[in-house]
Amino acid sequence: MTFTQTCTIAARRDVVWDFLQQAENVARCLTGVEAMTQLDEDTYEGTLRIRVGPISLSLQGTLHVEARDREQWHGAMRAEAKDRRLGGGVRAHLQMDLREKSPTETEMLVTLEAHLLGKIGEFGQPVIRKKADALLQEFAVQIGQQLLP
Repeated sequence: MTFTQTCTIAARRDVVWDFLQQAENVARCLTGVEAMTQLDEDTYEGTLRIRVGPISLSLQGTLHVEARDREQWHGAMRAEAKDRRLGGGVRAHLQMDLREKSPTETEMLVTLEAHLLGKIGEFGQPVIRKKADALLQEFAVQIGQQLLP
């Protein structure tokens, strides 16, 4: 399942890039992140709690940063997480590209490719797509609010 979200952030591209390179900033902007620990320079483990329809998930797993290309304004990461209670999990690959929209605005394009495993995969695709879109939209809004002068 692939999700794409584009949003505009009222900040210069270099400011947005620097902000997103700090994992704690990203965690603060992503609704549902309850814990995150850095294991090494590019690897983190943590817990994400979200509701999908009537089901509450507690996904525990790892996130590995695969690319930080400031020249191309491109980043990529891979995540794997499991919900032990439901017996399912998620494998995801996320890419982010930043484009200068104006000297004071940045367009952020996020592409998420997710593979849902076990019981989690039994949720209907429209329900999951709606939740993923809402999470990505809220993430962009939170980044914009964190970067307000």
